[in-house]
Amino acid sequence: MALGSFALVAVVLTGVRFGGDINAVIHRPPAIDSSVKSSTEASIVLVGRGSRRGDPFYLAGGTYRIDWAAWGAAPEYPPCAHSAELMAVDPTNATTSRAHVADLPKLVDVPASGGSDERYIANLKPGYYSLDVASECSWQIAVSSGS
Repeated sequence: MALGSFALVAVVLTGVRFGGDINAVIHRPPAIDSSVKSSTEASIVLVGRGSRRGDPFYLAGGTYRIDWAAWGAAPEYPPCAHSAELMAVDPTNATTSRAHVADLPKLVDVPASGGSDERYIANLKPGYYSLDVASECSWQIAVSSGS
């Protein structure tokens, strides 16, 4: 028992002597999985039903690919109307005074079986953006680095 206690004290003192932080010696941070993409490469995926304005998210700037899909509740329902636009939190990053950056789908009648499309938006400035969705459909929108 005394030998084990001595070994623990020696390890802690060695860590404090060389590292200076006893918490770093006792509670090492977990290893980071190398398969995780950096935040500039990760996709932002928003899923919803009906109209809503999404929470702001950060884009580092450059070219982005926007993939959207929308679908109705059941095959027997008529097409549902669907629109979405990318909005800038900072109006200086927008193309209009009301913070509009780009239309994604604009007033699309989506069949109940679904519809989808992709779009590239170039030369976005770094900053916070959000999606403004006006829809009668269920939908998913993914924003990812296009370069």
